[in-house]
Formats: sequence, C-alpha cells, structure tokens
Amino acid sequence: MSTMLADRVPNPFASPGLESSPAPAATKSTVVGSLAMVFGGFVLVLAGYFTSNLFLIGDLYKIGMGPEGQPIASPFALLVTTPVEQWLLYALCASAFIVGAVMIGSQRFNPMAVVCYVMCPLVGAIYLVASPLRIAPKKYAEIVAAVYLLGGSCLTFTGVTRLFLLYGRPGQEMAPILASMMTEVGLALILGAIVKFWCVASPEASREAAPVAATAIDALAARS
Repeated sequence: MSTMLADRVPNPFASPGLESSPAPAATKSTVVGSLAMVFGGFVLVLAGYFTSNLFLIGDLYKIGMGPEGQPIASPFALLVTTPVEQWLLYALCASAFIVGAVMIGSQRFNPMAVVCYVMCPLVGAIYLVASPLRIAPKKYAEIVAAVYLLGGSCLTFTGVTRLFLLYGRPGQEMAPILASMMTEVGLALILGAIVKFWCVASPEASREAAPVAATAIDALAARS
C-alpha cells in the first residue's frame, strides 16, 4: 500500500532529477503544403501553359514557327477547326494554367515536391511570386491582396488589349505569345487575390451581424 502511495504522490522534498523532471512539451511539427495540391497544380500549369501559349496561340495568330518563318499547324488543328472552337479551347487551357498557378502559390513549401520547384523554373517562379500573398499576416493581408488585385488587373487589361489588336494580323512572332502570357498571369494574380480576401474574411463580423439580422427578421415578422 505504501509503495503504491509513494508511486502516486510525489515527494515535495525530493531533489529534481533528470528522470523526475516533466517531459518537455512536444514541439509543433512544421506545417507543409498539400502534396496533392502541388502536384495537381504542376500538371495543370504545364499542360495549360504550353497548350495555350504555344500551340493554340500559334494557330490563332498564324505565328511562323516553321522553316523560313512559315506557320505550322499544331496537333490540335485536327480537333478544333473553327476560330470559335480554338478560342474556347484556348480559354479552357488558360483556365487550367490559372487554377494550377493558384494551387501552387497557395501552398507552403513541401520537401517531397522539391523536384517540381527546382526542375521547373515556371513552378518555382509561381511559388516565389505568390510568397508575399501567401505569408502576409492577417493585419496586412488585405493590403497585399489589393496590390496583387491591382497589378493583375493592369496585366490582364494590357494583355487582352494586345490580343485584340494583334488578331487577324499574320506574320506576328512573339507579340501574341507575350500578350497571352501577360493575360494569364494577370488573371492568376486576380484569382489569388480573391482567394486571399476570402480566406481573411473575419468570422467575428459575421457573428456580430447575425443578432442584428435576427432582430430585423423578428421586427418584420411582428409587423406582418
């Protein structure tokens, strides 16, 4: 009995030793980004970027990528034959790039996906460009998101304007491709800023607004 009490009740006069000292609290494990999001974004970025900015823009603007500057039809020319179909496929591929860029930029660094960041400069650039938006503290998150929203709007407007002005002018080289890249980057910045605004939305404001809305509803019900 005494032995059991001695095991359960600590001796207040015992000197603290290595074995009797409390175990240190477990340190918080480092939070890493979602591997599925990074790899999924990697696939969408590569597929959307090369398909939209090289193949489809080359077909739409008759860019001379062949011998002696002659335009060459892309593999998608057999699937989409009209300009409307080409623009729809371009919008789909550009959307894949934009969504993939936001997926990559929204995730913290994951060591298991280091090959995506190191071996693909495009993915590494997306990760670096999105870093301020991703790591901005809540106090400055809306300001940073507003800067990204403004910059993305400027890039999108400039890119779309250039695409419109250059359309129907054969013999173009890199100008339509650069305008397309500018448009897609701008839309990715806009979408990233919108996601940031949505993530930092204060739940306290919703809780404060709920009683006011309930009171208004009760007042309307009493009048009716």
